[in-house]
Amino acid sequence: MTNMTQHADAYDVAGRVAVITGSGRGIGRACALDLARSGANIVLTSRTVAELDEVAAEIEALGSSALVIPGDVADYESCSRMAQTAFDAFGQIDILINNAGAGGPCTVADSDPSVWAGIISLNLIGPFNMTHAVLPHMIKAGSGRIVMIGSGLGHNAVAGLSAYGASKAGLSHLTKILADEVWAHGIDVNEVVPGPVITKLTEGLVAVGEAPDGLPSERVKTPEEVGDLIGWLLRQRVGGPTGQIFSLARRSL
Repeated sequence: MTNMTQHADAYDVAGRVAVITGSGRGIGRACALDLARSGANIVLTSRTVAELDEVAAEIEALGSSALVIPGDVADYESCSRMAQTAFDAFGQIDILINNAGAGGPCTVADSDPSVWAGIISLNLIGPFNMTHAVLPHMIKAGSGRIVMIGSGLGHNAVAGLSAYGASKAGLSHLTKILADEVWAHGIDVNEVVPGPVITKLTEGLVAVGEAPDGLPSERVKTPEEVGDLIGWLLRQRVGGPTGQIFSLARRSL
């Protein structure tokens, strides 16, 4: 369980069912293991099956149940199938972590329109698709927790990152709108901004604890640090925060 302080009436994740997109590595994997340690059942989704199988084995070694469902969040039919498969297996969906995402540097003028649209599809349409697919189950249950993984680039414009920045800005706004739409159903929706995090793509370029180039106040974090914040947020008492931004970035958004 996350080591952040919890209230006595905290939301108990034991026995809950958490669907986590992009859960084969990084932040998604960290969230899956954190929740599994507290007894949650984990639904692992990604396009990379081998990585999901590895995480599933880790979860089962902790004594929790894991279900691997390969799929593409950018495709609504895939999301609908994943949500229904998860519900059929466990009879409930309590938590959704929209973590899957990607992006890269390129100016608007030099962008390939299909690549640009693909980033928007994965980072913005994907969370919409997955959320839309699980919402009926949460609304019927009168309870749910949804976390969107945002980015500081969705709050601060940076030249050369138009697709990624636009997708994350849209995701942040979607978070607030959705929170207003579903709070009456007992569903909390919040955004987590990790700041710079070590990944397989960046581990040769940056080191944990160091400042990335151009961001002297920042500190590169591990996925587990982000997982701790998300775990703390998910365990907040019923009637806690919704429509809010929780950031590990060491600069203003």
